[in-house]
Formats: sequence, C-alpha cells, structure tokens
Amino acid sequence: MGLSANIKRFRLEKNLTQEQLATKLGVSAQAVSKWETSETYPDGALLVPLANELEVSLDELFGNDSVSMADISSKIVKLIHNTEAKDRFNLARDIGWQIERGLFNCRMEIEKKYDPNEIKNQKNASYILDDNGFTIVSNGKEPFFSVFPEPAEGYGHFLNDKEDLQKIFVALSQSDTMNALIYLYHRTENYVFESSVLAKDCEIPNDQIESVLADLLLLKVMWKQNITINGEERTLYYSRPSHKLLALFIMARQIGYKGAYCLQSHVRNTPFIKE
Repeated sequence: MGLSANIKRFRLEKNLTQEQLATKLGVSAQAVSKWETSETYPDGALLVPLANELEVSLDELFGNDSVSMADISSKIVKLIHNTEAKDRFNLARDIGWQIERGLFNCRMEIEKKYDPNEIKNQKNASYILDDNGFTIVSNGKEPFFSVFPEPAEGYGHFLNDKEDLQKIFVALSQSDTMNALIYLYHRTENYVFESSVLAKDCEIPNDQIESVLADLLLLKVMWKQNITINGEERTLYYSRPSHKLLALFIMARQIGYKGAYCLQSHVRNTPFIKE
C-alpha cells in the first residue's frame, strides 16, 4: 500500500473524518481528500504530526516493512528512557509480550494492531517450544516473560552440577528452612541478627538451627561474620534476600499451572539434553 491508501486506512481505523484529521493538522479537509486520492501529498513538515495523529510510525505510514535491529534497539531505549521510572518494568514486560506475539506470528500469521491495554487484560499463560529454544510467559499475579535460546551444546550442561542443584532443592524442601527464608524476606538487606533470635522468631528447634543456618548460607540469602565484643566471640548474620530465589519460586508455579493458554506452539522434535 502507498502513502495515500495508508493515510485513508489509518484515518478510518482511528474513526476520524477527513474534517477531523484536517482540524488536528491545521489544514483543510480538501487537502486531506487530495492526499488520499494521490492528487497531492502532505508537506514534509506535516509528516511527523500526521503520523502522530494516526498513531503510527513513519515507516508504517509509507508502507515500509523493512526494519533493522539497530532501529528497534534505538527506539526501545528511547521509549524506556522517556517513560516514568515507576512504569518502566511494566513497559519492559509489555515489550516482552510483543516479542511472544511476534514469535507466534511467524507460525500462525496473526495480524493484530497493538493494543496498549492488551497486557493488562491478558490473564493466561503462553509458551513457544521448538528446536531453537523456548519461551515461558506468565500473567495474572506473577507476570513475567522469559526466553531461553538453545545453546549450541544443548541444555545438558546446565545439569552438569546436578549434586549442587540437588542441595538447593533439598534445602528448600525443609519446612524450618522455608520458614526462616520467608522471615528474612520480610527484612531489609543487611538486617543483623544472631542465630538465637532466628530460632526464637521462627520457632526452630535447637537441634535444627545449625542445619537451617547452613541451608540459608547455601542459598546465599545471608552471610555471617565472626566478631569479638567485650572479649567475647560472637557470630552475627546479615540478611541478603535474593531476587534469584524469587524468580525460581515464580517460575516453579508454572509447573503446576492449570489455567488456559492464550498462545502455545509445541513443535520440538529433539531431546533437551544432547549426547
């Protein structure tokens, strides 16, 4: 489609009359009519305001489908930079959702105009799985977007240290450790405490406190320091709640996910771990 046809199409999509668009741009309705019939073309100074009023990019206005990573990267950086700090993470999440739509579109040819409210209304999970990697998208209470491109050697090397991985999950399976973990997540970073305080507040039996402390150190949610106070050796602990564990907990909820999937594509044919 050329410029003239695009002006008319985008105007109609915005439910604007020629007179309304003309008023917004400070030109006559006759001028807009001529643009749409290719009799004349908008003055160069009007192109950006025209694109802004129609809420499209100049590339879309001119029907230019060619895009480059450099252009997209620059626009994303500028978009985030020009967004209020409190809204930037939600914006990044929205960008992630558009990536999911783009990956899915390569399979289903879904043509759908961007809706700024779509991410707010999207409650179901989504995933794409093929021989090149996979995505996991969650919505609702724990919205996130994750993409896992497949390494050349496959995913197997992530399991090379399986004994260390097992230790992490064994630690998380202990009730006293989980109670202590939740306790620390209620505190700010570098909250200072002694083991007796943790045992008392979390009702951890005396014969279990050392094991719990070892688990918390393994999970790297705290660190310890031996100091001397009034000639007496004391061990102090400093909390360090980890966002990485939060990510693990949020992701773990997807294992038992029972809701509907809004977009899913499952076409993987190779094993996750290569020989």
